Amino acid sequence: MRWYNKLRLVFRIYSRRMFVTLLLFGMCFVSFFMIDRVFTGYIGSRYAIRQTEKEFGVNTADAGYVHFVTRDIKQDISDKVHEYMSTLPEVVRSGYILSETLFEEEDEPIQVNIIDKDIAAIGNLMLSEEDKKILENLGEDERIVFAGYNYRKQYHAGDMISCYVDDDIGKIKIGGILKKGAGWIHEDRLFKGSYGKWDNYTLDDSMIVIAGSLRKELEGVSSGYAHSIYFQCESGTFDEVTDKIKKFCYDEGITVNISNYKDEIDKEKEDSSIVDDTVFIAAIMITVLAAVSIAASNIVYCLMRRKHYGIMLANGMCKADIIWLIAMQNAIVMVLAAVAAWIVRLRAEFETLFPKKVLEETGRLYEGAYVAHMHYMPVILIISVMILLVISCVIPAVMIGRTSLADMVSGRSEG
Repeated sequence: MRWYNKLRLVFRIYSRRMFVTLLLFGMCFVSFFMIDRVFTGYIGSRYAIRQTEKEFGVNTADAGYVHFVTRDIKQDISDKVHEYMSTLPEVVRSGYILSETLFEEEDEPIQVNIIDKDIAAIGNLMLSEEDKKILENLGEDERIVFAGYNYRKQYHAGDMISCYVDDDIGKIKIGGILKKGAGWIHEDRLFKGSYGKWDNYTLDDSMIVIAGSLRKELEGVSSGYAHSIYFQCESGTFDEVTDKIKKFCYDEGITVNISNYKDEIDKEKEDSSIVDDTVFIAAIMITVLAAVSIAASNIVYCLMRRKHYGIMLANGMCKADIIWLIAMQNAIVMVLAAVAAWIVRLRAEFETLFPKKVLEETGRLYEGAYVAHMHYMPVILIISVMILLVISCVIPAVMIGRTSLADMVSGRSEG
């Protein structure tokens, strides 16, 4: 029997059991919707964790930052804490991260970080030996730019790029081009936030400014705001250093929070686990219910249509054709439900059916969800459809395979 004639039979069957078909479609849709929601969240979080870990050039257990809790604290208080930290032998390096605006040749602004050269090693900048020598010789009042990998054709070492200096436009020298995948740590909290289109997991499409010292920039900071201090300790001394800093701040009447990057990453891993996720458990239960319902529907339908199947066999169809019809009935419903669930979840996640632009405008904020939903979920949904299809068709296939033509025509079950 030709395939298009089989499809005609399938759609004729749909028209005869429309209510059941819509009911099964709804169950499959809910199942795939829940699966998409669970795995998009889980894979997106794992992607964010993996990319964040790549941003570091040091052991995250030995690095963190001091955040000042009181809102009206002045920068000179932060400077006092920083000076104290510099006296601690366990503190390998410490410094600040500020924001800077650069301008391309077309006057396109680029929002970048400007960092103390002392903390450059905390990030995964992948600097060459030549670049490291440039940093070593960088004077206290000097600034240098390292452009991301994708700027390699536009800029070269020694070129100048425009920037804001004292509320005026100045020039900064480009020291070199970073390797592909070079990254820098996220200012403040590692997760749940983005500063916009330039805030990405890598510096491939961005730049970074390194200063001999940020003292000049910090002097211009509003007196009502103090910047966090980023630091790295010797291996295994983070808790000891934390206690010393907290004691110093307590004696000085300063309220601070000290965050460890490894603790942040571990907390994100724990929060994104699906083992105890009630939504994940519900998704499994609904999927099992959908599989059982489809299988039961097929079994009942096969029992009701035994004579029709017998007539089909008597007129030249084989049992494989009948099994194909049953499988195709289920497959079309499942595929349509999976596609519908994927599209609805796409709209719910990104508020648009074309998320590429959203990704470009929000930086890292939706990158994990984008990768999970656009790259991984189609594969996961295909696997889910295949599993459901096998579960729902195996019993009807066995029933038809073990029932003789005479039993089908007479309407008797096998046995």
